[in-house]
Order: sequence, then structure tokens, then C-alpha cells
Amino acid sequence: MKKNLLKDLRGGKSQAEIAKEFNVSQQGWQSWEIGRTVPDNATMLQMEMKFNVPMEVIFFDSFNYKKP
Repeated sequence: MKKNLLKDLRGGKSQAEIAKEFNVSQQGWQSWEIGRTVPDNATMLQMEMKFNVPMEVIFFDSFNYKKP
């Protein structure tokens, strides 16, 4: 399963709290956090600005997927 830095970046906030900041459901955030899905580019850009971490770093596995 793909991993990303979202859990670390949300810090002490709950999934519901951070999801509200990005105008998504808690379930949507959870899906991003466990790597099931990724946000759209606009949301990734918002995350990049909020967390001051490039989206390519936050979602490293998604940007560096290689077929076997």
C-alpha cells in the first residue's frame, strides 16, 4: 500500500479537523492518508502551501510509481 506524509503533517489534529480545512470529508482525508486515492492537483497545491512541503514529497509514492 502506498504511503505518504499526511498523517505526520496533520500533527495532533484529527482527520476530521484537518479534512474540514481542505473542504473534504473525514473519509476522503483517510483515503488520501492511507494511499487509496490522492487529492486533485488544486488540493495538492493547497497542501504544499499550508505544510510548506512540495507535493512530490508529500505524495512521493504516487509521483514515483514504477511498473514492475
